[in-house]
Amino acid sequence: MKNLPADIGPYETEQQAADTCRDAYGHPHVPGHMRATNRARLTDACEAAGVELGAYDMHVLEWMTRWEPEVCAVVVGLVLRGAGEAR
Repeated sequence: MKNLPADIGPYETEQQAADTCRDAYGHPHVPGHMRATNRARLTDACEAAGVELGAYDMHVLEWMTRWEPEVCAVVVGLVLRGAGEAR
């Protein structure tokens, strides 16, 4: 999946997480770019981990797209690392 970061943590600092998602900040003149990038990463992480999403799950993920990309990077890392441990 092209939207997943190469580094999924664990992260010791906010800067480490931010380093994985600089591209989300890279298009300041494209409205909605940051949210679209966050959305793609969150949903791709769930798909890669085999997480089935319901309507309310999607609602919460959509809400999370408004957060900073580094926050979403941590959630993506948690999902993917957790899936790796479970499998």
